[in-house]
Amino acid sequence: MTLNTEKLTQFAQAVGQDVKQIKLDVADKASTSAMTQAIAQAKTDVKAEILGEGVPEQLDTLKEIADHIAATGGSTDGAIVSKMTELGQKFTDLETTDLVSAYNSAKA
Repeated sequence: MTLNTEKLTQFAQAVGQDVKQIKLDVADKASTSAMTQAIAQAKTDVKAEILGEGVPEQLDTLKEIADHIAATGGSTDGAIVSKMTELGQKFTDLETTDLVSAYNSAKA
């Protein structure tokens, strides 16, 4: 399976143009601690988006999930294949999304 990255590239270029201006505007206003907090929150948000809400900390990696399934008598292969199929569908959805249009709409 190959991933068509044309739309992602266009999106990155549109964001890059705006980021250049933003960097100039906020260079002296952003503190390191504020950036660290924003990055930590973004990581938490992405993790919650991938795993879903309410996932216990001991089941927040694929290995931990596989270990739990194996310990409860289930098949880790089937669970992992199912999760990877779900992830593949998310990549397909991302590939077909017009991020430039969405970004420009949100910006306006």
